[in-house]
Amino acid sequence: MFRSFGHDPRIRSTPRGVVVEESGMRIALDPRGPVKADYIFISHAHSDHVPSSISTGRVIASSETARLVRARGLNLREYVEEAPGLQPVDTGHILGAKGLMIEGRTFYTGDLAGRPRGFLPRGKRISCEKLLIESTYGTPQYVFPPTAEALSSANKVIAAAFAQNRPVALMGYPLGKCQLLSYLFQSWDPLYSYGAVYEYNEIYRELGVDLPESKWLKTPADVESLGRRASLVVSPSTGAKGGLRRALAAIGAVTVGFSGWALEPGYRFASKLTHAVALSDHADFRELTEFVTLARPEKVYTMHGFTEDFALHLKAAGFDAAPLGRRQLSLTEYME
Repeated sequence: MFRSFGHDPRIRSTPRGVVVEESGMRIALDPRGPVKADYIFISHAHSDHVPSSISTGRVIASSETARLVRARGLNLREYVEEAPGLQPVDTGHILGAKGLMIEGRTFYTGDLAGRPRGFLPRGKRISCEKLLIESTYGTPQYVFPPTAEALSSANKVIAAAFAQNRPVALMGYPLGKCQLLSYLFQSWDPLYSYGAVYEYNEIYRELGVDLPESKWLKTPADVESLGRRASLVVSPSTGAKGGLRRALAAIGAVTVGFSGWALEPGYRFASKLTHAVALSDHADFRELTEFVTLARPEKVYTMHGFTEDFALHLKAAGFDAAPLGRRQLSLTEYME
């Protein structure tokens, strides 16, 4: 059964995600499973935004997202990049990430980047009547340092480790963050990519991103074969358990995690990292607030993350805002 929010019956929350009904169209936004809709919008290729399967409806996705979701196992046969009344807008989150403008009035951000990073621009600014905005870092404690500062901090860690002839593992989400790390730290040599990072790097290269060449480490044994010597390994943080974790420890690797959650005092310890750097593919609290202010919406729905906190902040700033869904995720859930 649908539940409508606020005074707009056209924006509905369902057990499988948000559905917008506009101008006779039914649009499912990043549904978590099969839904009945005229259009199914896939904002980007991260697993929490990709449906397990598609039964009905025409898929809207960028060509980059279509290529990446196929690589992740979704049987996506046909798609369009836009449709009448449905206009994708760059969000800068990862390669191919888009938001969706519906009939020039309602905008869904998907995941949104607030600043440029390497080969990725920041999300485009828009104006709209109704705004559905992600709230991953929607509390005042999450204000990220300048990107140059974060990169300088990481480069100092790498330089110190190389001076001691120690390897360094740069860790992030295997799709999106690790390609950015490969690009930003390509001046260090030798450069290696572990597991799925290498495969996603190759797809990025196929899609026109000028990523550096790297050597493929397929197994923990390959990592151990590096020995204790200066080298840079770009590795998934989600895979830094078990055999990989033991292999990195065996060669005395310095581990550096990259995430907006690095601002949390417990993040480095919970993730068992040597260092943590606050470099995110999402907008921080100030950037989210700026996006809303520039959009000048009549109504704001907050989604994904600190929805209630961000909605309360926006209400205090004079916006008509409400959380779309009441569940607030914990830091542990995001880290997993």
